[in-house]
Amino acid sequence: MSAGSPTNAMISHTESMKTALLLENVLTIDLTTFSEPSRGSLTVVESQQKIPFSIARIFYMYGVPSNGDRGAHAHREAEQVFIAVSGGFFLEVSNANQSKTFTMCEPHRAVYVPAMFWVRVHNFSRDAICLVLTSTRYDPADYIRDWNDYISTVSKLAK
Repeated sequence: MSAGSPTNAMISHTESMKTALLLENVLTIDLTTFSEPSRGSLTVVESQQKIPFSIARIFYMYGVPSNGDRGAHAHREAEQVFIAVSGGFFLEVSNANQSKTFTMCEPHRAVYVPAMFWVRVHNFSRDAICLVLTSTRYDPADYIRDWNDYISTVSKLAK
């Protein structure tokens, strides 16, 4: 078969999907921060600089009870960056086979989550504020809210 055959294209797509869903693609980002003892700290967030996309939407969560969960869904298209601007929480990211939990408690550190990863935010401290930057505007069709649907969707993408 030639290099451009459908079989090779499907293999290439399958390999790229497997690569795309590796937890290594979920990245910790050290945001540029300027600190002076007499003035405090200023942290900079800029689209397409340390944030690897144009920011289309910003939202934040606060007042979440310590036993409360947020997220528990995946996005088909949206990329996200999570920042603990106050307090702390756990950010759990899964790819159907593995998961990794980030302890979020430093306002100068962010975590980039590409599309198609399942995210759960939990164990909020009383003063926690979780800021989320996204690459797309809100679209209910972008969400996969059921774990079994997520597993099915990821399995189909990898075939």
